[in-house]
Amino acid sequence: MPVRNGGEYVKECVSSILAQSFTDFNLLILDNNSSDGTLEWVQSINDSRINVYPSQKSLTIEENWSRITSIPKNEFITLIGHDDILKSDYLETMNTLISSYPDASLYQTHFTYIDTKGNTIRNCKPMEAIESAEEFLKKFLLKEIDVMGTGFMMRSKDYDLLGGIPIYPNLLFAD
Repeated sequence: MPVRNGGEYVKECVSSILAQSFTDFNLLILDNNSSDGTLEWVQSINDSRINVYPSQKSLTIEENWSRITSIPKNEFITLIGHDDILKSDYLETMNTLISSYPDASLYQTHFTYIDTKGNTIRNCKPMEAIESAEEFLKKFLLKEIDVMGTGFMMRSKDYDLLGGIPIYPNLLFAD
């Protein structure tokens, strides 16, 4: 979880992660020189599953997110924005998907769009259990499915092999 000045959102996010019904995971937090107490707050949490990687200087969004490739990870990773939350069965659902489709490299669950107060806006338009890249892209471009960065799980080695998140000039999101 890359974060910079997460405020109250990071507290909700971390709480949703630590409340997972599947508990065999690590939460890796890449703090990007926060100045609002975020780093101190995450360092104060007494949970052995949390590893914090503070930055000594302010980084661009891309630089902070790219640090993911240089830290120790489990076989699978998911990336989450500090302003997102996970349903309590997210990791359990992912574990079931991995068991059902062990040769896949990328997994996605269904999700719900929520507002800043956690109220449901709408559920996502779901995708098929298995789709080719062509089918996926076509349905995505025709807005027949919804895709959100949070919710993907992938093999760490594949993510690292690709170099992590690409450099996108003028990103529209923040860490």
